[in-house]
Amino acid sequence: MECRSEEKRQYIVDNYNVVPVAHIQLLNGQTKHSDAGQTIENDYYIFEVTNKANGKKEIIQCGMTAARDFLKKINHEGLPLFNPLHGEGGTGKKGGKTSGSGESKEVKWNPVAKQLFNAIMWVIIIIDAKPDTPIFGIREKVWKFKSYEPFPSQVKAVNTIIGKNIVGKTLTKAIDELRHDNDIRDEMCQFGKLVDIITHYVDKEGNAVEIEPKF
Repeated sequence: MECRSEEKRQYIVDNYNVVPVAHIQLLNGQTKHSDAGQTIENDYYIFEVTNKANGKKEIIQCGMTAARDFLKKINHEGLPLFNPLHGEGGTGKKGGKTSGSGESKEVKWNPVAKQLFNAIMWVIIIIDAKPDTPIFGIREKVWKFKSYEPFPSQVKAVNTIIGKNIVGKTLTKAIDELRHDNDIRDEMCQFGKLVDIITHYVDKEGNAVEIEPKF
């Protein structure tokens, strides 16, 4: 949805429910088109907007100038920045809180939830996932209940998404291929707890289910 001017953004806020769903640092060499008209080269926001009259959902992708304006208009403090790079980008200002893993200072992360959240964000970056897809739905639940261990079924669902969208390689392998051009933080790429869950996955009756880990 086009949001080039302050007047247009005010119109959107007046007529749509605007919800920020992700704040992501671009990798080196990546660019994104901004619905505010520019080319994004650093960090950016994704918003989901729902028409107040008919419930139709649309997506806004924009850089930090437009994002801060939206956040101010909806009185939102902003989402933590998912930044997997050493010393790269990020505003560190209101509306752009820097946090490599999306970690909240107020709530202690469950270690499995943290690994799953990081895996989800990597998938979003690598496959350029859209907010109306299943991976974002899982992300929302993991973020909301970050202090609790995710259900094994959630880990399995992300494992399935990786298998279908990153064909012929694991998520770790896909990340490793990005290291040539990016100084990636190793702590953002640790998925051992997720692999363990998939390796020991059981069905509702307690029977072992053989699943190939894709993390």
